[in-house]
Amino acid sequence: MEKMLDKDTQNKVREILQELTQPVKIVLIKNEGEYSDIVEQLLDELKELDERIIVNSYHSDSEEARTYQFENDLLPALLILDNDGKDYRIRYYGIPSGYEFTTLLQNIIAVSNKTVNSFTKENIEKLANINKELRIRVFVTPTCPYCPKSVLAAHQTAMLNPKITGEMIEANEFGRISFEYGVSSVPQTVIEVKENGKWVKKGEFVGAYPENSYVEEILKAVE
Repeated sequence: MEKMLDKDTQNKVREILQELTQPVKIVLIKNEGEYSDIVEQLLDELKELDERIIVNSYHSDSEEARTYQFENDLLPALLILDNDGKDYRIRYYGIPSGYEFTTLLQNIIAVSNKTVNSFTKENIEKLANINKELRIRVFVTPTCPYCPKSVLAAHQTAMLNPKITGEMIEANEFGRISFEYGVSSVPQTVIEVKENGKWVKKGEFVGAYPENSYVEEILKAVE
């Protein structure tokens, strides 16, 4: 089988992963689809580059998969946990390819080192103090150069607050949900709050917002 990561990319990834301080567990929830096979191959190649990356793949119907929280209609799903199995609610739905492969590496390093460096101390405090259950969904495509910034912001927000989940959704792979959310340009960020057990859309914006503007949108959604 032909490698997804060429030699040059492998060398660059090895160099980037030198920043890891602790092992990281990546959980893949898959189905029988082609996209699941692609993500599984990508993760297999990734773990070959650094032994501190541990990959566990489970079918969505398995008992193991049921121990994790994920959207069953958005598979494959990829979760990043720390060495102790702590789930930081970082979710990738679809293939983290193209520009999104970079955010995957950034998130692996962030979880390994338990670092959030996307926000100022003031904004970290604001996001950490949110007391509502929140879901930040970022719709992307692999060829969008502005999408990684939005995805990383959502994932780093999730790392700051156990009530928040940050999701990357590959818009091309999940056309139905993209249509339902009216996605026409990417990145499109949708902010939802759980009310009476259901997710309710409270805000959305298109584009990679600067840090302060992004935080303002999040706070506005939970007012």
